[in-house]
Amino acid sequence: MNRLAAILLLITVFSFQFVLATVINISAPDYKNETIIWKKKFDYLSNKYKILDQQIIDSNGKAKLIFDNNQIELTEISIGRSHGMLYVDTATSTYNLFIPKDTLINKASLQKSNIEFLFIDFKENDINNLILDFNLELDFFLYGDTNKIIRMAKHNKEFQDSLNVFKIYLSEKYKSYKIKYLHNYIRYEIALLEQLAHQSKGDYYKSYLFESYLKTNEINYNNDAYMQFFNIFFRDVFKVSGLAINDKIKFAINNYNELEKLKEAMTNSRYFSNPKLTELAIIKGLYDAYYSTDYIAENIILFLNQIAKNSQWNLHRNIALNCIAEITKLRVGATCPDFEFFSLENSDFSVNNFKGKYTYINFFASWNNNSLHEMEVINQFQENYDFVNFISINLDYNLKSFKKLAGSLSYDSWPIVYPLNKQGLISYFELDHLPTHLLIDPNGDIYQYPALPPTALYNNKSIDATFFKIQKKLSPDKKYRIGKKD
Repeated sequence: MNRLAAILLLITVFSFQFVLATVINISAPDYKNETIIWKKKFDYLSNKYKILDQQIIDSNGKAKLIFDNNQIELTEISIGRSHGMLYVDTATSTYNLFIPKDTLINKASLQKSNIEFLFIDFKENDINNLILDFNLELDFFLYGDTNKIIRMAKHNKEFQDSLNVFKIYLSEKYKSYKIKYLHNYIRYEIALLEQLAHQSKGDYYKSYLFESYLKTNEINYNNDAYMQFFNIFFRDVFKVSGLAINDKIKFAINNYNELEKLKEAMTNSRYFSNPKLTELAIIKGLYDAYYSTDYIAENIILFLNQIAKNSQWNLHRNIALNCIAEITKLRVGATCPDFEFFSLENSDFSVNNFKGKYTYINFFASWNNNSLHEMEVINQFQENYDFVNFISINLDYNLKSFKKLAGSLSYDSWPIVYPLNKQGLISYFELDHLPTHLLIDPNGDIYQYPALPPTALYNNKSIDATFFKIQKKLSPDKKYRIGKKD
């Protein structure tokens, strides 16, 4: 290759990369100095997210997020527990977003709060605008005539007739937009509506939905409407074909070690006639069945591992691995992630700093009285159990609230801290209520989660009984020597 050709190739490559880059200019004056995170869900079974970019919003309330994307997909932008959704369009290189103050967030909660972004200089043919337009059409179709909702609830034939007319209308309205993602989104939003309208009509309509929307259609792994329809259609994967096949599936999972035996048990069902779709459904079924008492948990992992190693579809291998990681991350023996914290004195440390002893963590907040009352008991525990580290992790809405609370507490013999990545910690441990507790062993692995509380609230058991057993194990029974002085 001559030098000129090489230069032209490099220019082409860099130009191509530049075209793929999506830039989001953020204006968020109410979130100065806070972290803004841009992420996407890359697996709609295990609900795994990937961070695309994250920045600190500057003192002027500005931030810029950049990511090289090569397909249209749904993404999420979050600041703490406040979040909103944004579709990235390969035809749009720059988005200008204004993020208003979240006035609806409940500060005495761990739940996320949805906010609506304001688009500045919005392109008419951008995927966000087109999907918003379709959603408004759908809302008008459903709620513009209240009788239509009644007919849908009664599964009236008139509703299906009007829905068929609506389908034709949509086809005409959006036919000039040659955007595959848009048409799939519309198709499966309508499928969701049909599924809702016919959910009580038995196997005939279930079969109609399968034949119309799943059997021979391409699997849209990154289309949120398709995956929502898939997940609802296969809500109970192993029960979708009836009791007889469900019994065969249960027997195959609990008594065999071969994936082919499980697939054999499903062969007589019309819903498992497409091999690729069937394997994706099997992954979902195994993932959902892990916590069911009907199935042996170890065998669930075994089958998922077989898919992760042997599937002919690389994406299925990755999804199976994601499911394994998700369902095993909090079980006994799993490595506890090394989350970082800082105290009122601004000293930074992490979970790994406490290796060598058992570590008992209580998650608390100023708005949860039970978690605050527990700290008096923890104060007694830390005096009695020197083989245990105690950490109290505050989950108040912001750092200002934590500092105010920590300054008022009279406990200073164990760390009372605030997490550097609070939302990441809440997501990882799936925290949805307080008080919640975690016990880690000296190697940094999960010993008990959720751990028993300091006070006997659940089944009259408290963590005190666990500490007593550990203490006995660490201190072997004393041997007395007959006739000798101890």
